[in-house]
Amino acid sequence: MFKGLKRIVYKVADINQARKWYSDVLEMQPAFEAPFAVIFNVGDCSLSLVQGQPPLPGTIERVETYWEVEDIEATYQRLIDYGASPHSPIKTAFNIRLAKVIDPFGNEIGITGPVLADSKSSIENQPSETAMTVAFCRALAAMDNREAIKGPDYLAELFLTEEGRKLLNDQSSRIWAIQNLVTPPLYGYFIARTAFIDHEFKKALDDDIPQIVILGAGYDTRAYRYRDFVKHTHIFELDIQTTQKRKKEVLEGANIEIPREVTFVSVNFKLDQLKEVLGNAGFDPMAKTLFIWEGVTYYLTKEAITTTLQFITSNSPSGSILCFDYLTEKLESVNSAEPFQFWIPQSKIDQFIEDHGLKVIEHIDADEMQKRYLTQKDGNIAEKVLTRFCFVKALV
Repeated sequence: MFKGLKRIVYKVADINQARKWYSDVLEMQPAFEAPFAVIFNVGDCSLSLVQGQPPLPGTIERVETYWEVEDIEATYQRLIDYGASPHSPIKTAFNIRLAKVIDPFGNEIGITGPVLADSKSSIENQPSETAMTVAFCRALAAMDNREAIKGPDYLAELFLTEEGRKLLNDQSSRIWAIQNLVTPPLYGYFIARTAFIDHEFKKALDDDIPQIVILGAGYDTRAYRYRDFVKHTHIFELDIQTTQKRKKEVLEGANIEIPREVTFVSVNFKLDQLKEVLGNAGFDPMAKTLFIWEGVTYYLTKEAITTTLQFITSNSPSGSILCFDYLTEKLESVNSAEPFQFWIPQSKIDQFIEDHGLKVIEHIDADEMQKRYLTQKDGNIAEKVLTRFCFVKALV
């Protein structure tokens, strides 16, 4: 029933003393630090030290623990059936669900698990939850107090639900969200990935490249954040109709003008032909293009990825660029409605890309991400990142 401990939270009166003590005991530095919390990644579990006056020893509120489970509703009911008492009902926050019960002996049991998929929760039937998670992380980053890594996406907050916006209200809520809903390594990864793609997007605009195609745009805001730098570049935003419809509604509701250079293209990457949908939208296969494939490849089958790469090499001239991220080994998605389907070892990606007519000119692993995008002015790494993901820049 329990897969393993996922989150442990200790309340401490002196966060600085506790940080030093646990750093010495664990022989590691925190993965995340803030004035109100310090987080260590211990194996597959996170240990959080939270500023606050701890209750007296022996009281159940002293330590919060959350066991990871596959089906939180079934587990919650099973615990109740076996005599546990309700403490905190099941609460959904983005892709994570949390709940607490009290066992017959007075102990507090926390459980956590993903939102389970059903036929109505697929991206064909509702806006992407993964896109919402990315927007939430970008909104968190935009409020990060560490200037060296502070995120640039001041528009991301627009796409959040009311519940998501509430979590941005104060520093302690944001820290709790990073620890409990996102995890520090994923947060760090999104910061690095945004910086990587931002750089390439801005460079394409500076170079007045004729076209930018965003494959799986989600709630990408670059066309609006960098609108003053757009000269003649035609920007195509491709995504599933459900997510794209909500995005346009949010932009309209916030009075964000959509630049005339932007064209929305609804597409189902599993079924539609890129040549057809892009051609109908005005895409010019003879014009140099930057293709952005951010946070998409691992959700596609190998066949869909091959088809996309073949389209790029067959419908863009020499000098066109593809930027994407990929998964290096098998991993389960936190959102069962959007499972991971593709991964490839880091040692094989160059050959895989070359077999499809492109040449890798830049390959960024986790260590390089941290060095480039997450290093503070004092030389310390602000956040660790997920180690199973890499960035690639390839040339047609």
